[in-house]
Amino acid sequence: MRPGPVDLGVLGARLRQQTEIDDPITGPADPLEVEARSKLWPHAAWWARIELEQVSEGSGARRLEEYRFTPASTLGGLPAIHGPGLPVAIMFERSPNGASRARIYSARALVAQRAPMLPVDEHLQPARAADDVLGRHFAALARADLAATLEQFEEDGYLQLSSGEIHRGREHLRIELARCFESGGLELRFCSRMQDGPRTAFEVHLPGGRPAVVVYERGRSGRIGAVRLYL
Repeated sequence: MRPGPVDLGVLGARLRQQTEIDDPITGPADPLEVEARSKLWPHAAWWARIELEQVSEGSGARRLEEYRFTPASTLGGLPAIHGPGLPVAIMFERSPNGASRARIYSARALVAQRAPMLPVDEHLQPARAADDVLGRHFAALARADLAATLEQFEEDGYLQLSSGEIHRGREHLRIELARCFESGGLELRFCSRMQDGPRTAFEVHLPGGRPAVVVYERGRSGRIGAVRLYL
């Protein structure tokens, strides 16, 4: 699959082939239940346009697809969307017997609480080495070190929140990160890691236990060029 508009019917057919879908609205459920109940199902009556933006595949059985869903005018009950559409990430995972399941991540406002979907992997090393940019980044986040966190970003690096809101450039990042650090450090607990070239995707537990996907992209200098968050 290449980035660009997708056929809603084809995406729906792929989702129906899953043995289970963990959706923010339904929780883990049979695909037919998700189709009937979730606003994130690709119904043509609900979504005017769905665009695939990025695909990440590691050496294992996981594949992450990042989308932007543009709602039809008839679709109500969505959280406020900042930008052209709602960010949605779908993690497809194959089991050893070839069966596939999917985990869907999107905006925090879709559901107040969401139970963890994967166990924490206490042995997972999130960075290539202790002095790697991601290692420095996660250490700075945990101790709420604003200056050190900003230092790991490219000058034009950006943070995309789950609502679609984008904070680009260090001054805008400074304002948003200062807000995030108001309650202290942000220590992530890692469940899975997927490396695909300059892109690294993590399934994590945020402080408080909420599951999320966080996608990092390295920029030209090796620092962080982009962070995209899906909840």
